[in-house]
Amino acid sequence: MSIVEKAAERLKRQERQRPVRAPEEDDALPEERAFDTREPGQREPLELDDIRLRRVGLLPPESMAQWISRELQRIKRPILNAMNAEVPAGAPPANRLMVTSANPGEGKSFTTFNLAMSLAGELDHSVLLVDGDVAKPGISRSLGLEREPGLMHLLTHADADAERCVVPTSEPRLSILPAGQRSRRAAESLSSRRMKDVLDELSADPARILLFDSAPLLATAESQALAVNVGQILMVVRAEHTEKRAVEAALSLIEPAAAEISLILSQGHQLFGERHAGYYGMYPAEPDRSE
Repeated sequence: MSIVEKAAERLKRQERQRPVRAPEEDDALPEERAFDTREPGQREPLELDDIRLRRVGLLPPESMAQWISRELQRIKRPILNAMNAEVPAGAPPANRLMVTSANPGEGKSFTTFNLAMSLAGELDHSVLLVDGDVAKPGISRSLGLEREPGLMHLLTHADADAERCVVPTSEPRLSILPAGQRSRRAAESLSSRRMKDVLDELSADPARILLFDSAPLLATAESQALAVNVGQILMVVRAEHTEKRAVEAALSLIEPAAAEISLILSQGHQLFGERHAGYYGMYPAEPDRSE
């Protein structure tokens, strides 16, 4: 037998000996790490280091930080005003928000994280940033929390204490709820009665803002399931990139929701600069009357 044949035979033996993993176990948390038993308040805060956050793309370059901060000030005012307004009977509380987009790559997670930081600067509110993009939890990965129990753990464990999955951060009024393990039934879990119970528990304090980074509407069904449980929806639209028909299709998917819907224009061009920069401005999602 030649060397090549011997190597091939050895590979076949190794393949036969390799344990077979059930598809639903892929990316699942090990059982011993499925839940953090420490009481709320006993966990070390997650350090939000500006240099690292810029490197992973969650914060803008220093040269743009002040400018984007001013834009976020404009964006969050209507959000806070809506929280003080009277909520229609049966509508979800206005302190539950989700940020979504029509398609991937429109600046959704960047917008969510920076909005969370800006809202956490308010003296009368705290922010719980929830990674609700359970299929591709970019915020959880960027913060090193992808292996921590989170939203999906709470939805699949009826006896789980929601506050024990909340990760405090070095920003006193900002905490994180990771996405948790993946699930083939994520959309069903997000629209379940258990989801309503978890949200009621997490948003019981009206001064706490639940801010969800949700999946793109045209990519998965999870955002549709989440939309019926929030009081405000912000849809990020990438300037000169997102097609009008994509925006209309995405809006049609969340039209049945009782939430207030607004659009955020992202990544536009500055008229006075030489480089392409991020621009954020909030516009109400009104029907197009030009036709």
